[in-house]
Amino acid sequence: MFESVRQISEGFGFHVRGIRFAFRNLSFLGLCTFPFLMTLTLYVLGFYIFTLYADDLLNLAWHIEAGEQSKYIGWLYWAYMHIVKFFLYVLVLVLMFYTFIIFSNILASPVYDHISAKYEQACCQHVREGQAPSSSRGMFTIMKEELKKAVLMLVIPLPLLFIPVIGAFLGFVVAAVFIAWDYVDFSLSRDYPLLKDRIRALWRHKFFLLGFGCPLLIPLLGLMILPFAILSGTKLYFDKMKGGTSGSGIPID
Repeated sequence: MFESVRQISEGFGFHVRGIRFAFRNLSFLGLCTFPFLMTLTLYVLGFYIFTLYADDLLNLAWHIEAGEQSKYIGWLYWAYMHIVKFFLYVLVLVLMFYTFIIFSNILASPVYDHISAKYEQACCQHVREGQAPSSSRGMFTIMKEELKKAVLMLVIPLPLLFIPVIGAFLGFVVAAVFIAWDYVDFSLSRDYPLLKDRIRALWRHKFFLLGFGCPLLIPLLGLMILPFAILSGTKLYFDKMKGGTSGSGIPID
């Protein structure tokens, strides 16, 4: 148990290491900017649209005209429109953040694939000079594979939310591991092309991934560390999952 807690804590700490690496290597920081801006634009636009129609959604479920109810029904309706609305906002905030990360990662997947390959070439001793590990897959092939993975990431965690009592907890845990997988998979897939082999690797390092993914699902915190997540996830893969070593004189922490 203590080893699991240590791995979760260490997985969380890779976000700090990724941020430090980005500011020491500004070429990597620049590559991370576009996916972040794209995600932020989608998130703000989507949440703004939701706020315009939130009351309409609540009224579809229950609506009464003013003066057509008793005092107690009026109180109950007020609680419904304010308390339920609050929890609806929180739920939508989390779900939108999760889904927008997935969809923006599909669009940004060619950039992320390039970042992970560039990191491996620059920071890992086993990559010889002149032998860059850039993927031979085309841009649309990368995006197609990311789309397949996105379907899996949406189909499994979201239905768990409807399980009474423990559903929200299970959904959060599974979503955290899946989000972490989304960022390490660009490097992982070069070593393990087959999905079944990648899943085995993910299971062996599930607590690292859980620690890494949890902060990404917290909307405000996740938004702050999102620009660096691909670097943090790539570092997590090479430092823990692959067991790689760094070299080449580039600072990695």
